[in-house]
Amino acid sequence: MPYVKLPDGTNIFVESNDPQEIAKKTSEAQRKKNKSRGSDSVVGDIGRGIAAGVVSIPQGLATIPTTGIDLLFDTDVTDDVNDFFESFKPDVGGTAGQTAQLITQFGIPGIGVASALSKLTKLQQLGSIAAVDAAVATDDVDTFTDMLFDKESDEERLRTLQGRDAALARLTERLQVFGETAAVMYAAPVAVSGAVKGVGAGLDLAAPYMSALAKATVGDGSQGVAMAAKADKSAVDYIKKFFRYGGKYEQTAANNKLIADVMQAKMLYTANLVNPINDSMKGIRQTIESAASNGGKLNDDDALKLTKAIATYRAPLIAVEREFPELVGTAKKNKMIEYQNDAMKTVESFEGSGNKIDYEALGISKENQISNVLKRNQGAFKQEQQLIYDFSDKDPSGTISRLFIPPALREAIGDNIGLYGTTTYRAISDSNYKVPDDLKEAAIREIQEKIPGLESKVAAESAFFKLTNTGQAKEAYQTPEMFAGGITFGQLQGKDLKNLPAVRKAMGEVTALDYSKPGDWRKALLDESVAASETMSKLGSLAGKSKAFEEIRLINDTAEATGRTSFLKTTEELFPDGVITDPTPVIDGVQYFKFGEDMGLLNNTFAPEVFHKALNETSTQWLNNIPAPLQKTYQGLLGLKAISQYGKTILGPTAQIRNNTSVPFMALMNGNLGPSGNFAKNFKLAFAGVFDPKGKAKLADQIKEASEYNLMVGRGTQLQEISDVAAYSTNNMEILEKLKAKPIGEIMTRLKEGPLGIAERAYTGSDNAARLINWSGEQSKLSKVIANSTDDTMIPISAGKNMSDPDIQKFIKLDNNQPVVNVGELKAAGDTVVDKFIKGEAADIALNVTPTYSRVPEIVKELKYIPVIGNFTAFPAEIIRNTVNTMSRGIKELTSNSAELQKVGARRIAGGLTTTVGIPAGLTATALSLTGAEQEQVDAYKRSFAAPWEKTATMIPTGTDAAGNITGFYNFSYTNPYDFLQRPVKAIFNAVSEGERNEANLMRILSDSSFGMIGELLDPFVSPSLGAASVYEATVGKTATGRLIYNESDPLGEKVAKGMLHSFNAVAPTLTPVTFETDADGVQVVPKDFITSVASLGTGTKGVISPKGKPIDVSETLVSAFSGIKVTKPQIDRSLYYKAAEAKRAIRETTNEYNRLLRSSNKREADEFIQGYINTNEARYSSLRTLYTAIEDARKLGLKTYEIDEQLKVARVANRDMVMAGIFKPIEVSDDVLRLAIQKTERKAAQPVPIGDLISTQVDLTGQSLTGKFRDPRVQSTARASEVLRQEEIDKILTGST
Repeated sequence: MPYVKLPDGTNIFVESNDPQEIAKKTSEAQRKKNKSRGSDSVVGDIGRGIAAGVVSIPQGLATIPTTGIDLLFDTDVTDDVNDFFESFKPDVGGTAGQTAQLITQFGIPGIGVASALSKLTKLQQLGSIAAVDAAVATDDVDTFTDMLFDKESDEERLRTLQGRDAALARLTERLQVFGETAAVMYAAPVAVSGAVKGVGAGLDLAAPYMSALAKATVGDGSQGVAMAAKADKSAVDYIKKFFRYGGKYEQTAANNKLIADVMQAKMLYTANLVNPINDSMKGIRQTIESAASNGGKLNDDDALKLTKAIATYRAPLIAVEREFPELVGTAKKNKMIEYQNDAMKTVESFEGSGNKIDYEALGISKENQISNVLKRNQGAFKQEQQLIYDFSDKDPSGTISRLFIPPALREAIGDNIGLYGTTTYRAISDSNYKVPDDLKEAAIREIQEKIPGLESKVAAESAFFKLTNTGQAKEAYQTPEMFAGGITFGQLQGKDLKNLPAVRKAMGEVTALDYSKPGDWRKALLDESVAASETMSKLGSLAGKSKAFEEIRLINDTAEATGRTSFLKTTEELFPDGVITDPTPVIDGVQYFKFGEDMGLLNNTFAPEVFHKALNETSTQWLNNIPAPLQKTYQGLLGLKAISQYGKTILGPTAQIRNNTSVPFMALMNGNLGPSGNFAKNFKLAFAGVFDPKGKAKLADQIKEASEYNLMVGRGTQLQEISDVAAYSTNNMEILEKLKAKPIGEIMTRLKEGPLGIAERAYTGSDNAARLINWSGEQSKLSKVIANSTDDTMIPISAGKNMSDPDIQKFIKLDNNQPVVNVGELKAAGDTVVDKFIKGEAADIALNVTPTYSRVPEIVKELKYIPVIGNFTAFPAEIIRNTVNTMSRGIKELTSNSAELQKVGARRIAGGLTTTVGIPAGLTATALSLTGAEQEQVDAYKRSFAAPWEKTATMIPTGTDAAGNITGFYNFSYTNPYDFLQRPVKAIFNAVSEGERNEANLMRILSDSSFGMIGELLDPFVSPSLGAASVYEATVGKTATGRLIYNESDPLGEKVAKGMLHSFNAVAPTLTPVTFETDADGVQVVPKDFITSVASLGTGTKGVISPKGKPIDVSETLVSAFSGIKVTKPQIDRSLYYKAAEAKRAIRETTNEYNRLLRSSNKREADEFIQGYINTNEARYSSLRTLYTAIEDARKLGLKTYEIDEQLKVARVANRDMVMAGIFKPIEVSDDVLRLAIQKTERKAAQPVPIGDLISTQVDLTGQSLTGKFRDPRVQSTARASEVLRQEEIDKILTGST
């Protein structure tokens, strides 16, 4: 009966001498230890727990009948079934792993039956769910009763039972599971609800006290207004202009925000009209493709006929003018109506059950049927055409047109609403389009033949060139005249393109009507999609511009009533007699410019020059001034930046997951995490149409409303930043035109409409979801504020949409010079007005506290066009803006006189503090408890071995080994976007801690902490971009973390190859399944760990090893891939080697510097050599102190002394015994160098090196501790006796004597 020693050193006693029994008991004991302690990785434990839970479900179900058999016949069939499942069921250890198993084992079946139980009574639901849990229970599940009253687990007890006894025990356990599940299901919702309400009630009770504290600290807000007013006149104008939302308009902060809101709404107005058209046309293409493919009834002839009918229905005007150019007036209109009706009949002739497009067979809903989609689109086109017609009328005063259109054109639009269509030309809309030579010649001949005065070829060529190649053509294309086909500039001014077919063809007219080959129907349909999109884009651009100018005029005219200052001057104010004598008058030293009739209701008003330009210019004018020889290179560098960022985000599965997991934090930040945020509903809305655009049809009204409030955009914050850079980098690139040719062009189109489009929409969906959730939460809070407030309560109003709404505007009053509305008056106006007010204010708050690209400061938008710096600058800028807005709004709410708003403020501040401080601290503490790690170990890793981006991040340990050494970290900043805000604060603490440890003076600590804080804040904006960083690293031969890319001794060709492969690996999309590496045999394709892990599942391989020879935790790898939780595995030994090599390099450089001083040719002063020697050793001391700190940290992280010595040895660190002991040894100056220094030659003077003093200084410096600060021997007064004792210690270490 021997004692058996387990791998961790503990002994167990086995009551048997049977080898098999000993092996069994040893295995059971080890398994029990693993189960209690877990593996080296919490993430891996969770992965194995999930897998075990999945296996346990069928295991539990399978053992129900076998338990009955065992009970009846006294058999052990259940044991055999359990052995079968246990043979491939992962061993689960640790609290995290066991919890994951239970959640999976009981959660999946529970969710599966939840929908089926929705119609049952509460009691029936409880019984059903409890029965399901009892059904899937297995032997390794311990009930609460077992944990409280049993000394051994069910699994251990059942091993001692057999036959009928075991069966009875299992049935008893299932009954306990049933009872406990029912009890928990009944009590848990009540408990959770009570806890949530209790927290909320506590905050509500605390709100008055928090309000009093806030008022005592920041006042009632009037002081802030006064300070802001002063700031508007201070020297920070530059900062305000470029770092504040709307700052480029250079008005007061309130005006800037409102004007910026209007201009952003103008931009989004067009996008919100175009996106539904694009989605619907993509849906039509998919429908026709489905009906025509895989043996469908729709052939190519049918598809082309259908496509032309679709084009004719959208714009019958174009078809009629082609066939009947002579028709005018009523006859023309009647013919267009006839064509449109016939086109719809053609479309409908293909539709129906059993027809060529059988929607039921294709699984397409009624709202997505082609005819219904076209009618819906036509309604949208008609609405915008009517809007343009209405805008071209006079304003209510009867003096100014909101949109200037020549009378004849206005009449033409009014007579043909719903029939009008515009034609798109590639020569104007596509900067990369090149006119084919033969078509250009034909167009020139047509101009010569049809246009009087342009008979000469030179004149015709000039006219055509201006029409297709100038910026004027693109600008004119957006005018109403060009919208109707008229030419507004150049020699062809006043002519109509409908009468010049050859010119239209040369310009690349986009129309489905020109196609004649049946096989080209896909191209024709794509052209019709483009034409439909461009038509709506032009309509929306005209209408949006008119609306924007009208609202800006309104903002100015209502300024005084809402506590702002006006910024426009009217003609009547400047020129009372009505005669404009100076279009650019100077008023109070500021030059004003007049707006023309193309500016709608701003016509005949004057604005400061900077404001006038801001409304008419883009902010990237400087890009146009890059010298032509450098333009293509600059574009190429920006292209590399865009490609690398696109690959790491949009095409990165982990980035996509993290983009979603960050959404709850954005809601919690503002106290909107809960039912009020409507998570499920808003995620469904945000992700509608991600995989299939037709999925948006049922939610069209909700999407439209959210889009009108600018909450749903076509591109998310980071995607828009990348898209802007990519658009500029590809402008006027001839290679793109070549790529559009077959077959590459078709492949690119399919990718963009397929996987790339899905990835982009998914990434944008996360951003939209965050805004929608906060919008819902803010609506809920505002609804309660209004409902629970007395009629005399005043609540603030800030949304530009509300301020310009006539139904709300009349209720605006001023309180402390801030616009407010009276709750009683608002309620009296009716539910519709209250609903509009709530939605408008809630939307404004959501846009201010959630990342929104349109509100990114101008300076940050400009940074993205610098190719070598900045990685996703918009997002961190938005996190800073959002956090400032969240906290400032919370304080304003707390300091308001409304008790209900004070409660909202208390919850907002609590949410912000929980997100930025509470959760990171709580998770870290929980992880330390679960893993058994120590905070000291985490600090040691971050101090000496973490990557630069990890040093100030929240690093959460994910596991420890048997000796308690941390085996992995998770960087929490990848999940919580607000962790970025802690980094400047942590940089301060790190600098203070470092300074205290090194005994630096207070000013040095203050300086280091200040620079550290600023560095962390600026890092996202000034750090090298991904592409530029990889190229730089390839050039210098090592990464930012010190890893060598190639050795200096490598041949040049090998260096180049390794450098190129490094750059490729750095910028390649994250989803690339392999990396490319070089070795003696050439380039090697190395599968990533995820691919290896997935392959192991298919082969059943155990103990998976990576191609680099490192073990792979399959469970951890898979969990990381699907959760975004990437675990960093510390490689302390390798990291220590890099630290040692870096220290050696720094020491060598400082030593060489002193030797150069000794070799000086000009004569030096004797004291310079002593001071130089001390300075050199101070730098040496600093390097060795950093290395010694890393050595001590390595010990804390589990590295043995001999392992540390080995790394120092490989790095060739001199005097490594002394370094490891923390004892400083100064440099020893070579006798040869000293002799050369004191000798005089023809080329140098004899240097007065005080050799005796130098030796004495060397002795004085020897033996300092490599902790604290460097001690200058000339300023310290150390007792000689202590020096002697210290020297004896050094001698012992150097000689190895005792």
